Amino acid sequence: MPAQAKYTEVMTVIKRRIRAGDYLLSRFPGERKIAEETGVSYMTARRAVQELLEEKVLLRGPTGGLEVHPAFAKQTKPAEVVLLYPAYPSAYLTQLREVVSDFAQRRGIALRPAQFVHWDETALLEAVDQARGSIVIPYGPEIPARLLEPFRQNKVVILDGDFTSDGLPSIRLFTERCIEGVLEYLHRLGHRRIDCLNTQNRNPEIERRIDIWDRWLRRRGVDGHLWDDPAPVFTDPTIAARRLMLHLLEGKKLEATALVATTCPAAIGAQRAAWERGLTVGQDLSICAVNIEPPAEFFCPSITGLNMPDLVDVLERCFDWFYSSKDWSGPRLMEPTDSSLFKGESTGKPFVRTK
Repeated sequence: MPAQAKYTEVMTVIKRRIRAGDYLLSRFPGERKIAEETGVSYMTARRAVQELLEEKVLLRGPTGGLEVHPAFAKQTKPAEVVLLYPAYPSAYLTQLREVVSDFAQRRGIALRPAQFVHWDETALLEAVDQARGSIVIPYGPEIPARLLEPFRQNKVVILDGDFTSDGLPSIRLFTERCIEGVLEYLHRLGHRRIDCLNTQNRNPEIERRIDIWDRWLRRRGVDGHLWDDPAPVFTDPTIAARRLMLHLLEGKKLEATALVATTCPAAIGAQRAAWERGLTVGQDLSICAVNIEPPAEFFCPSITGLNMPDLVDVLERCFDWFYSSKDWSGPRLMEPTDSSLFKGESTGKPFVRTK
């Protein structure tokens, strides 16, 4: 069987990229760029493009640039919605990606997930500008002001944060009532000193969780202290939590009978430090997280915290908007109605010290 001609290989690569939504992340390249990317000569790339033009896979736009032909787009249904999230190895981000991807698949919509390292990546704005709709998981304390207008001009939804004051529809995953439910559970177990542990880089959602804990303490008349050592952006808060917890235990600074961590990685790090110092978590000290992520329920002991809520209703609203010609209507802040509390082995009744 004769070897496939090089130009046909290039055609196959371009078609695959179109189907995967790669050109949502960058503008369609010219022949010279295609030649560089595929390792062929300019003439080979040019022939591949010419064949794709004849097959109505591509067309020339008004300025002469290459674009995907509407007929090919209709036939192949390439990705039109993009999910943009921080390039950080996180079980939580992976879980969110799976939730959004599964929803899109059930609706028969191709989703293009893509990671970004910083807010000034050119691919970020190009994706938002070219996609039918974009879901962005933010990082850091704020979205830079220079991005807000492009985000508002296109159909962008923020996932896991409240940026409605910036005019952006936002999905906040855990209601205040659900977060208070974690604290109420500790209170029902008998805990009357509940400290908060945070090693997550500060952002609006982390600030909110700490504020909810603080207000709940005062309303309930419960004692507590905030132990706060935020890890730098794109570093592991688990390591920082272990280090902070070891410092607290070795210095005998911890008087609480229960710790609520702002995130699951912080709870994991604290739990490890407690084990290293001979404490039985769930008996000598209760440790939980506001929310858990896989595989927290399989740890020994399993970690108490809120499960990921059902996002079908809020994602339905977002995708309906992406595929409509209308502006956003109604409240911009969306919250799932409920999130169940996983009652793990990491929490129990307060340890009573005998004199």
